[in-house]
Amino acid sequence: MALIGTIRKQSGLLIIIVGVALAAFVLGDFLKPRSGRKAINIAEVLGEEISYTVFDEKFEQGLENQKRNQNKENLTPDEIFSLKQQTWDQLTQKILLDNQYKELGLAVSADELFDQIQGDTPHAYILQYFKDPETQQYKPELVRNYLKQLDQMDAASRNQWDNFVDAIKEDRLKTKYKNIISKAFIMPDKFVHMDFDEKKVTAKIRLVGARYNTLDDSLVKVTDKDYEKYYEDYKQNYKQEASRDVDYVVFDVKPSASDKKAVREEAFRVFESFMAAENIPLFVNAESDKKYDSTFHKPGTLSPRIDSVLFKSPVGTFVNPFIEGDAWHMAKLLDAQMRPDSMKASHILVAYKGSLRAEETVTRSREQAQTRADSLLKVVKSSPGVLESIAKFVSDDPSAKENSGDLGWFADGSMVYPFNQAVLENKVGDIIIAESQFGFHVIKVTGKTEAITKIRVAVIDINITPSQETNQETYARASEFQGKAVNITAFDTLVTKMGLNKLSATYLQIMGNRIAGLDYPRSVIQWSFMEGIKTGSVSQVFSMEDKYVVAVVTKVREKGIPEMNELKDVLEPLIIKDLKGDLMVKKMNDIAGSTSSIEMIAQKLNSKVDTLDNITFNSRNIGSYGNEANVLAKMLTMQPNIMSKAIKGNNAAFIVIVDNITKPAESDDKNIFAKQLTSNFKAKVNNNSYTKTLEVNAELVDNRHMFY
Repeated sequence: MALIGTIRKQSGLLIIIVGVALAAFVLGDFLKPRSGRKAINIAEVLGEEISYTVFDEKFEQGLENQKRNQNKENLTPDEIFSLKQQTWDQLTQKILLDNQYKELGLAVSADELFDQIQGDTPHAYILQYFKDPETQQYKPELVRNYLKQLDQMDAASRNQWDNFVDAIKEDRLKTKYKNIISKAFIMPDKFVHMDFDEKKVTAKIRLVGARYNTLDDSLVKVTDKDYEKYYEDYKQNYKQEASRDVDYVVFDVKPSASDKKAVREEAFRVFESFMAAENIPLFVNAESDKKYDSTFHKPGTLSPRIDSVLFKSPVGTFVNPFIEGDAWHMAKLLDAQMRPDSMKASHILVAYKGSLRAEETVTRSREQAQTRADSLLKVVKSSPGVLESIAKFVSDDPSAKENSGDLGWFADGSMVYPFNQAVLENKVGDIIIAESQFGFHVIKVTGKTEAITKIRVAVIDINITPSQETNQETYARASEFQGKAVNITAFDTLVTKMGLNKLSATYLQIMGNRIAGLDYPRSVIQWSFMEGIKTGSVSQVFSMEDKYVVAVVTKVREKGIPEMNELKDVLEPLIIKDLKGDLMVKKMNDIAGSTSSIEMIAQKLNSKVDTLDNITFNSRNIGSYGNEANVLAKMLTMQPNIMSKAIKGNNAAFIVIVDNITKPAESDDKNIFAKQLTSNFKAKVNNNSYTKTLEVNAELVDNRHMFY
């Protein structure tokens, strides 16, 4: 009922949208020039193009793997977006790194690969996957035995091994590359001594500071020359990526009073039929907004309204319709049993062509899979401890590469029914076969908790949703707003007139995926970066499940250094502060010219003398004056016991006397600092920070925003 109801409610709007989209598609294609077209790829790296087809195939593989690994039917929009980003990184970085390997002549020889797999010090992957199940220690015989059986294995298993070897080769190449970079890092003795001194040389200092904010802004006047000079001196600090600011309004599609009344009537009509239904699972799937759940529940896991009634009632008891949250609910008690709350098992999955989520490389028939599973059952029954070792490379469950087929503890009912029942109905230590939609499972039962009372309940949920009329009324309101909001001024005026809530999103990046209050923001972000969209452009009406959105671009920032006029509002207060700094320096020098006492200078400035102990080159702040690293650096180059001229800082000007400078003892080990600097560099290399540099140097062409 849920799906049919949703289609029915959206049918009128759907016809309009499809009609407009179809017309736009036909006309758009008709009006396109027929010659000189060039296919747009999602990326170009070092002259090598990555088509969207290749990208999409790689993404779909990752999507299926993630669904399998997380045991999910669908991923969230955020998870899908993140997976697309991972796919992008994998494809582009492979081209970048392969090019580096080729230029440097890096390779993995046959002898080297043999050592990585069967040598005395094998690769970490080998150490991880070929462990004795009892001792959890690496066992070389397992590798040799596996390789002896490789020729007798089916194509899928051999392909798994080939992929595993490729992963070892790839990791080995990457390790060599990282070693070349990190070993090339040299720390000259001069730099070691400088770093040592920066950390160890300390000074005791007296100073008086005068803040710029004590001077009135009216004392300075900013000229065009001031703007030009400051801009030229500091414009590199304002280098930016392309970004957009948008304002937007959200039109939530909420059920009206008449919608709520209609849903209530529908819920009680369904309940009447529910009490007379014979095939309960079929009825629930037809009428409920959630599928039938055959899980056995323990106390406290159902709604309190259901839980409080059914755990003390006979099988067949109904719970009358009640409203909770945004839905009506009703229930019937179907069964009660004593069952363990959790179970534990290990398994080997033997998939076959056509089984759920089977890899494309799996070509065996169901009969062949059953024969293979029977053979594995005999092997495991004769030696139960080998199941985990075999599962790493033979199992068609991708997670077996990480967990050796050990599924750990799982809640009763959380696995597919045939698997769950096989573990439930057998004793700890039993080894059995079960067939599910994923294929044949060779299962070893390894644990069960004590049995408790659990119940199976049929629950019908009927969501309180807006009707077609309400949806269309909301869409019409959003369309009216969009049609009249021709620019920023009109947008803001309409927001006030229609009593709407205007929201803002600033500094949107072209591949960003976050706008507050929107679950699916990519369409808005993509639109804001389309060719021809400028400040004041108003969007079409975006449809986002239970809401409609209209946006207006309020600021466009292009990649690079902004023009001076764009930065004037930002630069003005900084220039004023800088000019006031010049005034303060002059004022302090004038006062210092009439006295040699730092205390007297402080008195005339209505300030005080501060004493700073243990100041080093690594220090950043001067007490409450904030970050004054440049001033501190100048202090440490001064002669002791001589009062300085006024020094211009970030937020204040200072007159300083260095009372004492303490140098480190010669016995201190400078090699420690050299090791620290080298270690910090190697850590950056191991974190793959070099790939960002490779991307910049490759002038990578990124067209992702045109596709998703």
